[in-house]
Amino acid sequence: MKCPNCGKWNQANLPHCRYCGVELPVESAYGQRGVPAWQLELEDKVRAKSYIRVDEDGEIENTVDPRDKLAGDMAELKKRKLEGEQKQRQLRQEAARRGMAPSGRTVRTTSNRSTFFSAYDNPETTLRPVAPELVEESRVEPDARQVYPAKYRASYTPQPEDEVYGYGNARRIVNIQKPSDDENIYDGYHDTSAYLPAYANQDEYENSLRMRQASPGRKPRRYRGRRILRFLAIAGCLGLSAWLILSFVLPRFFFNNDSEKRVATVTPTIRNDLAAHTIAIPGEEGQRITIRELRTSGIVTGGVATFDVQDHVWYDDYDDYLQDTMTVTLTPYVITDSGKQKPLEPVRYEIDIPLSPIELSKPDGTYKEVSTAMYNIVFYVRSGSSVTINGEDYSDLVNTDDGKVSYNATVQPIGNNDINIVVRSQYCRENTMKITLYREKQEIPLDLASDIGTTSSAPSGMMTVRGTTLPGAIVRVLSPYVDLDITNTDLDGSFSFNAKFDTIGNNTIVITADYPGKATTRVEHVVYYVPNIDVYSRKAWDIKTQYTDLMDNMSLRKANSQIYVCKGVITSIDTTKPQRAYMNIGTEDSPKMIYVENSSRTTWEAGKYYRLYADAYGMYDSIPWLITRYTYTD
Repeated sequence: MKCPNCGKWNQANLPHCRYCGVELPVESAYGQRGVPAWQLELEDKVRAKSYIRVDEDGEIENTVDPRDKLAGDMAELKKRKLEGEQKQRQLRQEAARRGMAPSGRTVRTTSNRSTFFSAYDNPETTLRPVAPELVEESRVEPDARQVYPAKYRASYTPQPEDEVYGYGNARRIVNIQKPSDDENIYDGYHDTSAYLPAYANQDEYENSLRMRQASPGRKPRRYRGRRILRFLAIAGCLGLSAWLILSFVLPRFFFNNDSEKRVATVTPTIRNDLAAHTIAIPGEEGQRITIRELRTSGIVTGGVATFDVQDHVWYDDYDDYLQDTMTVTLTPYVITDSGKQKPLEPVRYEIDIPLSPIELSKPDGTYKEVSTAMYNIVFYVRSGSSVTINGEDYSDLVNTDDGKVSYNATVQPIGNNDINIVVRSQYCRENTMKITLYREKQEIPLDLASDIGTTSSAPSGMMTVRGTTLPGAIVRVLSPYVDLDITNTDLDGSFSFNAKFDTIGNNTIVITADYPGKATTRVEHVVYYVPNIDVYSRKAWDIKTQYTDLMDNMSLRKANSQIYVCKGVITSIDTTKPQRAYMNIGTEDSPKMIYVENSSRTTWEAGKYYRLYADAYGMYDSIPWLITRYTYTD
């Protein structure tokens, strides 16, 4: 800061002059904002644009795009470059007016070592050439000049017209009105943006332009080179287009129909409730196409000959075919007018070979523990199927109406008793099933009568049980019973009693036999007991009115096998084996849900109304769970 008293300069942050001691003004040193004036001049005059970004959570963030600053810097650089060229042009003009020769150099934005040489030695490195097209069209500024290189200096004789340039005997440039065919035109004093387009206004491009050394009247060599390159490019494109047309377009256009005529289509379908395939073979109208394997032929109608082939014709002759798929090959041929056979492309497709159906009804699974010497196995097959059980043919047991098979299997007390079932149905491959009946090994034989049932609906709730054991053995009944008769046990080992069923549903009969020196034999037999509907329904309570009581006293109601009548709609099926479902016994506005398990002979459907008779079983998903014994649709 300059002292107002002595006129000497001091640092801007000093409160007093270091020479005369006069107090320096603070306002002039720091300005109104409290900072030096030179710092204010360096601040950006235009604030950068800010962008407001809002994310999906509603958070707002102000950011600045760095590309805006980069664009501003590039624009500022361009501006300063143009201003520098204008300033250089002004300096040269001022030097020319003072009688000094101009340097001939231009402002460059790229490094170039050759700029240390003079324009007189190598004008290409310092002066800007003018585009040849502008020279031909006479669109060159009057100040544009030709430069003579060093090879013309020694033999050159100054001419009077050289005086107009004021350069003396060391002539460097000549008038454009008398051009030399061997030299280029340069413009070292004007911005070439007046001649060249914006995209080509770069130092690298400007310094690379050359004027073709040719005599007047002939086009520049560079222009002719462009024409040659353009001609070669056009010729190459035309050749490529012709090759594509000949190689791809024309063959597809002329031969597409012929190729389609030789392609057959295979479609899966159903014929007479059996799996089949429809084969459509294209051909000319009226042709006869024959399939050799099927010994059949068809006439081409509507452009195709159609054949319906059932899948089973391919494997009917195989007795032990166990694969689930099979590849089929057809050999079609056309009979020509002369009677000759013209083969067509073979047709291949794959077919599925289904298993012979078999559905096990009794027992529930393929493994069962039994206590009797005889066990009844029930399963279903397709009517007309051949059935083999343990190597013996039992096809005569197949019911002709529903395909039911009932087989009494002998069960020995040896542990596992395997029952192998083989079924072969028409148009199906062979299917097998293995059932294991387990009967515990016995040192004391204890057999129940073969006619003892597994279900009972007697009103009295009892069933007579008969059996045999080792004569002299002691027979005990551990389950509820009455009237045990062991009169003839010491003679022939026979005994009998009346089993008492105190539970609705499954009841287990337990019998033991003891003999000195032998291990005790224990036999268990399960009987499903449900009274008939007349007896069962008399004890039924209305579940809608007793809903709260059932929820509060579920353990007591279950122990007493309390029966309820349930009327409502099955809303959804939960499981199928066994069938369990949700039932609404209330209304749509005020629903009351129960969970029911189907032990009746009727299969439920969702959305239908039923009247069920069921007994309490427990809780499921916080609602009552009942076992249904009888189902009615009214």
